[in-house]
Amino acid sequence: MKTNTLFDRMSPKSLSGLMASHFQHQYRLSPQAAKTICHDAVLFRNLLGQPARSEGQILYYAVKLGEPPSKPIKDCQLLPVKLTVFDPDDLDYRRRYGQRRLLGYIMIRICREAYEQGAVLSIEDVASILHISESTVKRYKKALSLAGTPLILRGDTADMGPGTCHRVPIVELFLQGYSETEVAQRVNHSLERVEAYLYDFLRVSLLLADGYSPGMASRIAHLSKGKVSSISQLYHRLAQDAFYQEPLAKVLQLYQLRRDLKKGGSPDE
Repeated sequence: MKTNTLFDRMSPKSLSGLMASHFQHQYRLSPQAAKTICHDAVLFRNLLGQPARSEGQILYYAVKLGEPPSKPIKDCQLLPVKLTVFDPDDLDYRRRYGQRRLLGYIMIRICREAYEQGAVLSIEDVASILHISESTVKRYKKALSLAGTPLILRGDTADMGPGTCHRVPIVELFLQGYSETEVAQRVNHSLERVEAYLYDFLRVSLLLADGYSPGMASRIAHLSKGKVSSISQLYHRLAQDAFYQEPLAKVLQLYQLRRDLKKGGSPDE
């Protein structure tokens, strides 16, 4: 029985692999003909110029957030994402904390960068990008999770629906201190949609923090049970995450104060 190697599984994620798969299915080309055409196309693309990237960044094709885990990579929608594999500040971080801590720091960074751009990396992606083994990534994943800074990987987000996929990065970026306008630019959404996602999250989270059940919060906020359930899961996860606990509490306090200052305000406002 033939087993696919890491190279076999990762090849469709390269630009050439993505184009070759498209040409084979669209124009019924042989694998070799498609591969040759794609090789030349990538060569010309490299000669004519690359998308703007910062120092130490690479362009990588990752699976779009929300693609089901059982779907083969060759059939998934891939997005080009810019990942920072080296930052000048990494040298100081390594000097202060050592090489092992630096590797985990870079893993967190590239996974979060992909996530903020609407895609998600897998364990194989991280291993391939950083030239380490998958077992090393799994070991770091477990350690980082116990430390309260989990990696955002495809296996953990593949079952998210479209609404949840959009809500999570929007809320997390907002809690990181980005303005609504900056969040909208980063996730490629309209400002109105970003404000709507944040408004729903804040009012449901405040109701949950006040002791209301998800069912009661659904009725008070006039939102579907499914939406309130996904917001509830996100709220409880962030409330238990050391990275987000404090900013979440501050944002809810500000929202509570703003709501109390409104004349005739009610819990669903």
